[in-house]
Amino acid sequence: MKLLLIKSMVMLVTAAQIILGTPTVTVVAADLMVYPTRVVMTDRQRTAQVDIINSGAAQATYKIAMVRRRMTETGDFQEVTTPEKGEKFADDVVKFSPRQVTLLPGGGQTIRIMFKIPPELETGEYRSHLLFTRAAPAIANLAEKEEDEPGVIRMNIVASVGISIPIIARHGQLQAGATIDPASVTLRQPGEKQQVLSFTMHRIGTRSIYGDVAAYRGQEKVAEGKGFAIYTPNTVRKVAIVVPEKSRLRSGDTVRLVFTERDEKKPLAETAVALP
Repeated sequence: MKLLLIKSMVMLVTAAQIILGTPTVTVVAADLMVYPTRVVMTDRQRTAQVDIINSGAAQATYKIAMVRRRMTETGDFQEVTTPEKGEKFADDVVKFSPRQVTLLPGGGQTIRIMFKIPPELETGEYRSHLLFTRAAPAIANLAEKEEDEPGVIRMNIVASVGISIPIIARHGQLQAGATIDPASVTLRQPGEKQQVLSFTMHRIGTRSIYGDVAAYRGQEKVAEGKGFAIYTPNTVRKVAIVVPEKSRLRSGDTVRLVFTERDEKKPLAETAVALP
């Protein structure tokens, strides 16, 4: 018996339709809105909430789970199978509810999160990720068409791809600092009109850092990037920001790079370098 397999993937992110490379797979947005996209709790602030909204046109059921992810030096995330030295995970100390919700179109739900601190908890920062995936049957039978060959079964294989947000729990007196390596600053031109300013940032201390980077030529802001993080236990992050064509940089320009943590006014790290 032959099987006709029609493959599709559903990504739980509000986005335009994306076409991937060969074999051709269409990734279609499932319209799940999540706010905020990052949660930080402390000894003094032990509760938080995340709101989700089904902005799609059909009722949907979402499963919610806590997973362990590791950040790479380039900012990508990988699933953790074996913990490394220094890694502490929030799923050991954080509870949340509910774990599954069914939402009508336009409907919303609040996910309540609590940081529970046992007496013996070691000082440090604990991080896991809250994962939202749309519940769907793995294989769905399709109605048989008249032109199908006799005995052919048509099936639709649906792979649910989730969206996750970091959940951070900080215990004890933690601190962090950062530096930007001036020797690492490079200016690349991958396209005729596009320039990319790259550099390496280092984290020190006992907690992660999260914020925005900006590049200045004199008083002019020539480029910026939002939401760069270095999560514990990582100490290095490779940063790349695009320079708009109107702010094009040239050899000999002195560029000042600044990293400022979110909701802070004083920069945490900065350096100035003359471009070769």
